[in-house]
Amino acid sequence: MNAQSGTITLVFASVLAVLLGFLALAIDLSRLYLARTTLQGAADAAALAGARELDDTVAGTVNAVLVAQQVLQRYRLTLENNAAPDPSLATFRVGSCPNPDSASSALAGGFASAPHWVAQSPSCTFAGATANAATTGVRDGTGLRFLEVDSGAQPALTPYFAQALALLGAGPTALTPYGYAVGGRVSPAAPLLYR
Repeated sequence: MNAQSGTITLVFASVLAVLLGFLALAIDLSRLYLARTTLQGAADAAALAGARELDDTVAGTVNAVLVAQQVLQRYRLTLENNAAPDPSLATFRVGSCPNPDSASSALAGGFASAPHWVAQSPSCTFAGATANAATTGVRDGTGLRFLEVDSGAQPALTPYFAQALALLGAGPTALTPYGYAVGGRVSPAAPLLYR
C-alpha cells in the first residue's frame, strides 16, 4: 500500500504541474493578449490622429506628437487597475514613407528608438520627434507625412499562474505588452494606417 500511495503522489504532482502550465497559458497569455490588443488599438489611433497634423512644417510634427500622446492617454489597460499607457515610454518618429529603415533616430540631446519596427521595402529614414520644438529631431518638416508610434514596453503584467512555473525556472517572470503603428497621408486623402 505504501508504494501505491507514493506513485499516486507522483502522478498527482505531475498532473498538477501540467494543469498549472495550462492555466498559465489560458489566463496569463490571454491577459497579455488583451493588453497587447489595447495597446495596438491605442498605437493605431495615435498614429492616425497624429498623421492628420502633419503639414510639412516642424510645428506640424510637434503637434502630431502632442496629439498622438493625448490619444495614447485616453486608452486604459482594464486588466491592470484601469491604468493609462505611459506616453513617456512611447517613441514617435516621422518620415517620408511608411517603412522606416533605421531602429533609432537622432533627437536633440538624445535619440528615439523604435524596438518593434519591422523594415520593409521601399524604405526611408525616419527622424525622432517630440512634442517640444526644442528637443525634436525634426529640423525641416517638408515631405514628412508619416508618423510612427511605438508604445514602448509598457509596465509589465505580473503573471498569476506562471509565477509558480517561474519558481521552477520554466515560466516567464513578467509579460510585456506593446503596440506599434505607422499612420500617414498623401494629400488630399484622409490618413491611412500602414502597419
